[in-house]
Amino acid sequence: MKNAKSRLNIVLAAVHLEEGPEAVPLGTACVASALKAAVASSGPDISVVLVETFAVEGAAALIKKIFAKTLSDTIDAPDTINAIGFSLYSWNRDICLEAAAQIRRDRPDIFLFCGGPEVTALPDGLHTSQGGPFDAVIRGEGELAMVELIGCHFFYEPAASPAPGTGPVTGTEPPAVLSEAELASLPSPWLDGTLTVRNRPGILWELARGCPYACAYCYESKGNKRVRYISEDRLQKELKFFVKESAADKGTGGAYVFVLDPTFNTDNRRAIRILDMIINSNTVSQGIHWHFEVRGELLTREQARRFARLGASLQIGLQTADPKVSALINRSLERGKFASKINLLNEEGVSFGLDLIYGLPGDTLAGYRKSLDFALSLYPNNLDLFRLSVLPGTILFEKMAEYGLKTEGKAPYMVISTPEFSAVDLAKAEKLSEGTDIFYNRGRAVAWFNQVLYPLGMRSSVFLNEFAVWLNERGVSGVSNSVEIEKLQLAFLEKIYRRTKKEKLIPVLRDIVRYHGAWGRALAEGLSSEIHFNYEPEAVLSEDAMDIESFAAMVKPRPTRKRMTPGPDGPQLLAE
Repeated sequence: MKNAKSRLNIVLAAVHLEEGPEAVPLGTACVASALKAAVASSGPDISVVLVETFAVEGAAALIKKIFAKTLSDTIDAPDTINAIGFSLYSWNRDICLEAAAQIRRDRPDIFLFCGGPEVTALPDGLHTSQGGPFDAVIRGEGELAMVELIGCHFFYEPAASPAPGTGPVTGTEPPAVLSEAELASLPSPWLDGTLTVRNRPGILWELARGCPYACAYCYESKGNKRVRYISEDRLQKELKFFVKESAADKGTGGAYVFVLDPTFNTDNRRAIRILDMIINSNTVSQGIHWHFEVRGELLTREQARRFARLGASLQIGLQTADPKVSALINRSLERGKFASKINLLNEEGVSFGLDLIYGLPGDTLAGYRKSLDFALSLYPNNLDLFRLSVLPGTILFEKMAEYGLKTEGKAPYMVISTPEFSAVDLAKAEKLSEGTDIFYNRGRAVAWFNQVLYPLGMRSSVFLNEFAVWLNERGVSGVSNSVEIEKLQLAFLEKIYRRTKKEKLIPVLRDIVRYHGAWGRALAEGLSSEIHFNYEPEAVLSEDAMDIESFAAMVKPRPTRKRMTPGPDGPQLLAE
């Protein structure tokens, strides 16, 4: 062996996109766990420290955190750091490159390496032999490659170095992909203490790797179409750990669990077993919220019922409602079947969101608006609306010239124009998406959106586009306060109702919007609200009020004041 130092100090850096419950360095922690497990019985004294920052903080903050004195509890002093690894994603590539280049200039003695999805997809220019700052570049799944890399560089004889697949990229070597047996041999970063639940609002729970589909815009399937599952024995242990730690932290840690399996319900039997496992673990009583990604066309009644029992939320990729556009991105779409499957969720009371992408090959602004209309007709609890990013390593990236896609030259690689979707139209789609996010998502309009649009006879996309234009004219952007959004919703709705000569319906409209706004604030924010009703609340919430025009014609106003407050079993409406 080489004459290794008495103690090897390694820092692994993760730069999150933004603060929130999903800001968990799971990939970095998996690598750290594998390294610690590999050396636990071999003798070398190795310390591995995780460092986390956010993209908005920039490279300087990342460097400062890496060398901060707070590391001294684990690393003797900053000048004893032997190696630093960076986890690269599309949103942090430039930050990590800048930080690594600065460290390379200031501390050439430190061994620098990188890995992550962005490295696997776009490795050129990262290695020192190509002008980059990194001594080693790890492509693909990094746990075992990292162990071999550190061993070769610091412990083995020079003849054994460098580790395969960690030097300059030749274009011939495939990214590392672990077999299911290798995956099963890896330690859990949650169970070995690398990651803690306490004081973290969220948990990332990995159930599988790989994807059986081949969506042209997504890197997941391009990387590996073979799905490899984490053993259910390990999942059971991790689940018990999450419940125990969340309870010990009195609900402040691990309140949200994001299940990492992009097609959770592809294997229906396994999905049912895992859902039953979660249900039987008593997580509902612990206040833990579960979030899954599922394929809409594979939903079943038994799945929907279990999601409902968990109170889980789902995210479902629709992307486009145009079957021809969907075919171009390697997704099949039968609108009727998709709608019928989504209806299972509505019937069982499951919260779900839909994804839409604008700027896809073959799509147009008019097509995007039709997709938005279709999505809103399904009563989603939220819509995630994205401009297409043509990510390196995807099929679309390889076919950019064929499809005529013009994109940004660097991350996040967003499309600038296509033959069918001009830059001007993309800007209009972006404004429409921003208006939809404010009115529908942040305004929590799912419960009443279609109800209040029905008397206007307007398509959802037309209404929301007018709202977006109206906001722009008023100079409103980025509003997030729910009370302020409710005022904007009502002001715009009343404007449209008056323009279409529906003034007589405005008192009912106000009651509906104000009731649901107050209910949402009580549930989500714990706030109380006073509501001045024009009609009896019970009448406004009845089936009769679904047709606002008939309701206003038949029911007499009965002004009253109520107060919506948070309650032990949910929001409650009390007399003033």
